[in-house]
Amino acid sequence: MHQYDSYNRSSLVDTATSVWNQYYPEDHNIGIRQPGETRSMQYYNPISDTDGRFQAAMTFLNCFRHGQQWASLLQCDLTQTNVTVVWLHYSELIRTGTEDFERAVTENIEDVLLCLGIALCMRRHELRVEEEEDITRKRSVPLDRTKITVRLHGVTPVLPIAALKADVVNQFVSVVGTVVRVSAIKPLVTRCDFVCAKCNEATSRAFPDGKFTPPQSCENAPCRGRTLLPNRSEWETNKETAYIYLPVHTIICLSSRLQEMETTDVGPGRMPRMVTLRLDEIEVELYEDLVDSCIPGNVVTISGIVKSINSEIHEGRYGKRAQANSLYILYISANSVENSAKVDKDKDKASDINFTKKDLEQISNIINQGNVFDHLVHSLCPGIYRNDIVKAGLVLALLGGTRNSDDKDTTCLRRADSHVLVVGDPGLGKSQLLRAVSMVAPRAVYVGGNTTTTTGLTVTMVKDGSGDYALEAGALVLADQGVCCIDEFDKMGIDYQALLEAMEQQSISIAKAGIVCNLNARTSVVAAANPSGGHYDRSRSVGENLKMKAALLSRFDLVFILLDRPDEERDRLLSEHVMNSHARGKRRPRKRMRDNNASMPSQTPSRYVDEPAVSGYEEAATSGRRMLSHRLRQNASELSANAIPLYFVRKFIAYARRYVHPRLSSQAAAVLQKKYLELRSAGEGRQNPMDGIPITTRQLESLIRLSQARARAELAETVSAEHAQDVVDIMQECLLDTYVTEDGNLDFGRSGGMSLAKKVKAYVARLMKAAARRNTSLFSMTDLLEVADSMGLQVDDFRDFVEILRNECYLLKKGPGQFKVQVSSYNMISPMTKFKLRRATLLDVKLLTTSLSLLVHDFLWSLGRKEVVTSLLFYGDKRE
Repeated sequence: MHQYDSYNRSSLVDTATSVWNQYYPEDHNIGIRQPGETRSMQYYNPISDTDGRFQAAMTFLNCFRHGQQWASLLQCDLTQTNVTVVWLHYSELIRTGTEDFERAVTENIEDVLLCLGIALCMRRHELRVEEEEDITRKRSVPLDRTKITVRLHGVTPVLPIAALKADVVNQFVSVVGTVVRVSAIKPLVTRCDFVCAKCNEATSRAFPDGKFTPPQSCENAPCRGRTLLPNRSEWETNKETAYIYLPVHTIICLSSRLQEMETTDVGPGRMPRMVTLRLDEIEVELYEDLVDSCIPGNVVTISGIVKSINSEIHEGRYGKRAQANSLYILYISANSVENSAKVDKDKDKASDINFTKKDLEQISNIINQGNVFDHLVHSLCPGIYRNDIVKAGLVLALLGGTRNSDDKDTTCLRRADSHVLVVGDPGLGKSQLLRAVSMVAPRAVYVGGNTTTTTGLTVTMVKDGSGDYALEAGALVLADQGVCCIDEFDKMGIDYQALLEAMEQQSISIAKAGIVCNLNARTSVVAAANPSGGHYDRSRSVGENLKMKAALLSRFDLVFILLDRPDEERDRLLSEHVMNSHARGKRRPRKRMRDNNASMPSQTPSRYVDEPAVSGYEEAATSGRRMLSHRLRQNASELSANAIPLYFVRKFIAYARRYVHPRLSSQAAAVLQKKYLELRSAGEGRQNPMDGIPITTRQLESLIRLSQARARAELAETVSAEHAQDVVDIMQECLLDTYVTEDGNLDFGRSGGMSLAKKVKAYVARLMKAAARRNTSLFSMTDLLEVADSMGLQVDDFRDFVEILRNECYLLKKGPGQFKVQVSSYNMISPMTKFKLRRATLLDVKLLTTSLSLLVHDFLWSLGRKEVVTSLLFYGDKRE
């Protein structure tokens, strides 16, 4: 028998009885009658003190009274009126309890949580009685029937979703995964009063887990009526006790779907497991906060009880055939949701990776060795020979920049993630580089462009079993605060417009089926693409090789082009590397390249010094500083032999993203600004606005992001001038790849400007318009040059350009210095252009006719022939 000190035993029984129905709605015969309730007195019985659940609640109450460790678990004041949730640490709770308590937590956690809630309700009433100073009013302190829900956090161990099988049903578990689907909020009936249509007797029925099973007959023995209707009367309020009686008790239910993370042990060729979460048993005022804690794309830690449900009932079917079904599915009745995005809202937390003391020591050792960035570059996908600059760009994309906000508007966040595009001939290891990035990234999603849809990348609306719409996240949303690797980017059969918002604004907006929301897509897009013709054509721009619009290409911070050019020395070294990688035993050390070939097969550094626009190489040579590509190439043998394991590269990147937030120094800002102004001035003098300069403010922000990522590689809080110069070197390599023509010259109008094919089409259209106005298709060389000057056409050699027009059968030579526009080329013009040409010709004829009519009018009017003038004007109007 428990000793209740000076507290009244009946008061504690009344307190437990008043809230008992909220914890155990199936015990509908236990409760305290309140004004407004229509049920008979058989439903208002006190809880028996011999009930094991009541005794367990009293045991917990004594622990909260006298146990110092239990009292320290409470992080809130129970006497406050707004306390509806109490969080307890799972490990601390187990450590403070007894062996019986630990066994009860393992075998019957649901009753333990409910009894803890009842004990807290009784403790709340005791504290309020103690606060009452007037002794005569202590017994009249009103009972508070507000339910207190106990939630546990810090649950260990965390199980993989693959371990959720039949042997863990009714056990309390904790899992980590990514939310991929969230349904609409729906009310769930947990208790309802039914009224007999014959005798008006009220019957209460509880629905555990929301399974609606109405009573079949009246509980009144003399009646036994079989028609019972739900009590739909409005709620009634007792003015004295402010008690609200509801004949129907509902809670808010939200269903979501959790998918195991890509970083868990998911074997190749196996579909990732999913588990359905039912965030039920949550009161209305409490559940609103829980709804906001979980959206698609969030990495969450779910702690709850594993339960099973009939698959037919889960789909909303309750017939006899559904009851006969023997197939059950597992779901988690969630007790707590810990969202990593909510916990580290102001931090750039890439994943839920934890760091041990040994991990921190290894990170410190790597920093002390120096050349951390070079070491990371050579540790990324060592199976791919060289391509060091490409690997350097991918490492910077993995590290990312600092996510900062505007000083005046804290809601306007600048993009901190860098996007990288790798374009090149087939067979150069682009897909392997993407696979390596997805394995190293703390959080990554790998998709193939040829099997991806627009909704698969962004977000989609799906219907659940009840017919309601649910929000399901795509690859970009699932990769939030991580990396999304898209292979075969050129073969995506989707509208590229869906990627524009996600890549620049870092979010995806959707308005479908009455649901309007905005989901985070703070991810770095790393894509690989093949040219449309099978091999990259230097005479075309990047957009023409990929058949991709400039609006999408401009969102990539780095664009690398890999070309498969024959090189005897490089091919020999590459073949040795491949043979060594397939040979058994220890691989032989790779030889250093003896010539000045670049790390990328598409580049020839021996010509870089001669490029007039690339002043960075000359500055590096005169200042004694080694270029990044040269430094990576010289240290390749040593660093590759001591490559960092991929699992630790992943931890290093996660540590840098979480704890290092570098800021730009004045020296680094000067380096970036100088390079930005040099590249801007390199395009001056172009008269054609279509040949736009590729370097804009967007590229300047890219330089800043990449510089911050370069500082993160050294775990530095400040971006130095050396960090900025390395980023300038990488950007310079990209510019050489993107804007160098087939003859080795730099052309800054190749990215977003007009290519040769576009210039030909635009010039032919202007020629056709000029031919229609002149009423002749013959042009001299001088006439052709005047048309080119009028449209601002910029070509290196105009005579060579005319020869191209002749070879394409747009022009036909009709004698010395005379050319004729082919009539067949007129059919190549778009219908709108034809209409404009005809309209311009008709307008010219109409203006000429009107001018002649006015001249004749003035001449005849001067002679006094008014009748003739009137008839001529009337005739002219008819003939126009």
